[in-house]
Amino acid sequence: MFKTIVSEKVDFDKCMNSMKNNFQTQILKKLANLQLAILLLFIIGAVIALGTFIEQDQTLDFYRENYPEASPIFGFLTWKVITLLNLDHVYTAWWFITLLVLFVSSLLACTFTTQLPSLKTFKIWKFLGGVDQFKMLNLRENIRSSCSNTFAFECNSNQYNVFRQSKKSYAYRGLLGRVAPVVVHISIALLLFGSTLGSFGGYAAQESIPRGEIAHVQNVIKAGSLSYIPQNLSCRINDFWITYTKDSTIDQFYSDVSLLDNKGYELKRKTIFVNEPLVYNGLTFYQTDWDVAGLKIKLGNKKLIQVPLKKIVKGGKNFWFGSLKTEDVQLPRLFFVLTDLQGKISVYDTKGNLLEDVLLGGTFVDERADELQFVECITTTGLQIKADPGIFLVYFSFLLLMVSVYTSFLTYSQIWALESQDTVFLGGKSNRAVLFFQEEFRKIVRIADSTIK
Repeated sequence: MFKTIVSEKVDFDKCMNSMKNNFQTQILKKLANLQLAILLLFIIGAVIALGTFIEQDQTLDFYRENYPEASPIFGFLTWKVITLLNLDHVYTAWWFITLLVLFVSSLLACTFTTQLPSLKTFKIWKFLGGVDQFKMLNLRENIRSSCSNTFAFECNSNQYNVFRQSKKSYAYRGLLGRVAPVVVHISIALLLFGSTLGSFGGYAAQESIPRGEIAHVQNVIKAGSLSYIPQNLSCRINDFWITYTKDSTIDQFYSDVSLLDNKGYELKRKTIFVNEPLVYNGLTFYQTDWDVAGLKIKLGNKKLIQVPLKKIVKGGKNFWFGSLKTEDVQLPRLFFVLTDLQGKISVYDTKGNLLEDVLLGGTFVDERADELQFVECITTTGLQIKADPGIFLVYFSFLLLMVSVYTSFLTYSQIWALESQDTVFLGGKSNRAVLFFQEEFRKIVRIADSTIK
């Protein structure tokens, strides 16, 4: 009786394990379905296009103004629909992440259930045991049995892996070309995972820092829900300058940047410019813009004052405008105009008349006002600070994708041989570059057949 119960329990456990394995197999087969992968890819592409059309990560007032209920776009797209479906931040919406997870799961299921097992079958020795099987091959030849060893040697000399079993032979080359689809799937999975990680864990900040000042990362313009902004790191602008071309247009602008810890010790220093950022501990500091915040002016032999300047864009050109009222209220106001950082400052009166062009460091003397010495321009540099924890995975995925493109051009070729009395039956096939393979195959046959007379 006890043995019967134990036997029934073992059979029940086997049945449950079998049902569990069958259930998992069915799920993997459904995930690995090609039509499902294409459908998910189409939906993801459509969502990305929609995210490109709808401005992302804007304020609620922005969407209320641009997508009003009174005149919905396409008859249904209003700010309420956008916020309800999380279309204002598509790439971090839960349903979009779900689509990515399903798509990656489909790729991995296809990889582990179809592609990797197929690689194993490609490495298995596939001997042909009958002459009738050779008739199914489009490329066939016959040679004398005395040439079989020479034929095998020539195949090996042409980088084929040759296997022999009694009177049967099999050779293949280009198995690496079969690995390309696997690498493509892995690279796409890494790309999606890295970009998602960057969306949730990354951030971007824009800072405008005067020369000689120290600033922390605080003006965050975009941040993921899982991002962390370090508070023990600060940035000091040691210097800022601009180089000009011969026709007085800007050639490049530079910032001498130092990164400091919370105790003021310098961690890293570098001169950055456009397309040459500073990278430190996952943070990237880009040179983006520059500005003139003001002028330092010395009044006679007295105090040093700062005159704020306002940037004005007119006719595609920039200039900076500021004014100074002297201590004597009866004296007129003076206006200063800068067009660049090459050192020329234009001084105007209240009627717009040019009084004098003064170089930086020079003085302006007027009988109605104190002597003014222009000490220096207060410049600010614009830095964009970005953190993206998934950027390495994204770059690595593109590297794998490029490798897979090159390996996919490798031809997978197979050659069979069967010795029968005084004749060796030969045959071969290739998955691509068929004409090249035919020429190579016949060349091997010709060399093998001509070595023994």
